[in-house]
Amino acid sequence: MGAAVPLSGLEYPLIEDLSTRDPLFQQHQDSVSRFYRAHRQGADPPHLMLYRYRPDSSDTLISLASRFSIPYSSLATLNRIEGAQLPKDIDTILVPSIPGLFVPSEAESSLEVMLSDRAEEDLDEANPVTVRLAREHNTKEFAFYPGEDFTPDERRAFLSVLFRPPVEHMRLTSGFGFRRNPFTGGNSFHAGVDLGAPRGTPVYAAASGRVVEAGRSAIYGRYVLLEHSNGYETLYGHLDSIEVQLNERISSGMMIGKVGSSGLSTGPHLHFEVRLHGRPRDPFQLLPGTSR
Repeated sequence: MGAAVPLSGLEYPLIEDLSTRDPLFQQHQDSVSRFYRAHRQGADPPHLMLYRYRPDSSDTLISLASRFSIPYSSLATLNRIEGAQLPKDIDTILVPSIPGLFVPSEAESSLEVMLSDRAEEDLDEANPVTVRLAREHNTKEFAFYPGEDFTPDERRAFLSVLFRPPVEHMRLTSGFGFRRNPFTGGNSFHAGVDLGAPRGTPVYAAASGRVVEAGRSAIYGRYVLLEHSNGYETLYGHLDSIEVQLNERISSGMMIGKVGSSGLSTGPHLHFEVRLHGRPRDPFQLLPGTSR
């Protein structure tokens, strides 16, 4: 891995005006231009520096990326932001002087898990720079990959909250939407997907979140409901066992239960739902490598 950038304990210079009237903004833009010129010529990129900027209420991550002439993936991964809208409680963002991806040493969100997996599998021959950020009395470590950008799946994860599979080796046994009800014989709306798996198969959280329900119902049997960011929820039904507690904070990929056949079920499988502001969404539109 490349040499560490000694950013821990430093005060990052504040860009106050996104125009050439601000010498720090002009310095930032010069660095971005030098990076792209070096990239075209196959030369070494300029050294990484970090700046601060205080966004106003009209700014979005994408609009700021445009103003700074860098991909929004650079701002998103550096500031650990999971969507195009800036968090309401953020008063300052960090801005890198050159484009690239920041992959944290400890992944927390679904997107960061995807980035970490790619770093291990596809970027193993790259020479990232170790970046240690000091913010709010904590130091976080990242691997910085100059010039890298989101893959299509990572971009979907950022823009539309892509989820990770809740079970390994997914086998669809019943899809989303209207179908013949196996119990009544009539047509009914299926608000999720059924994923066939042997009893006892681990069930994983499809994204980071909080347990808002964990119990038993006549239809879902043993089930868990997770609340995620941006208005999303995921439900995991017909479980054989529940491995989490109410109000527990859950990381993406954490085991939350095991496949069973509790409730209204014809055999061992996972009933998996994705809801946006309470309305069901087709999970296969939000899972990597799947389509209807």
